[in-house]
Amino acid sequence: MSIRKNVVGMGESIIRPEFVYTQNGVTTFECRELISREANGADNICIFKCVFGPREAHAKHKHTKCDEIVHCISGRGVEGIETSPGVFEEFEYVPGTTMHMPTGVGHYTRNPDYFENLHLICIFVGVDDMQKETTGYVTIGDIQKNEMTIT
Repeated sequence: MSIRKNVVGMGESIIRPEFVYTQNGVTTFECRELISREANGADNICIFKCVFGPREAHAKHKHTKCDEIVHCISGRGVEGIETSPGVFEEFEYVPGTTMHMPTGVGHYTRNPDYFENLHLICIFVGVDDMQKETTGYVTIGDIQKNEMTIT
C-alpha cells in the first residue's frame, strides 16, 4: 500500500506572513498554501487559497517564472489583466469562473463587495511554493481609480 502524500484537507496549510494583511486587528487578506513543497512535498506546482475581505485588493504585479490560474469558489471579484503594455482591463469573477494569467502578464485582484468575502483557489504552474523569489514576483504599482471599471 502506498501513501498519497499530496492529499490535504482544507484545514492543513502553510501561511506565509507576507501574504496576510490586517487592519485594526482584523485579517482582511490571507493566502494559504494547500499543496506545495513545504506543505506536502509537491514538485512544480503550488496550489493555494486566497480570501479577500470586503473592498480588499492585491496591487498590480506579474510573475516572471510561472503561469497563474485562478478559480473563484465564492463571492464576487475582479481581475485586472494587462491587455497591452501598461493597459489593464477588468474581468469579473463569480463562483465557477476560472482565469489564466500567463507568465509575465500583469494583473491585480480586488473584491468590490462591501459585505462578502471573495474566495479563490489559485495555482502556480512550474514552481513549488508561492514565495515571491520563487514565482518571480514583480510589483507594477497601485490600481488606479480610472482602471476600476467594474463596481
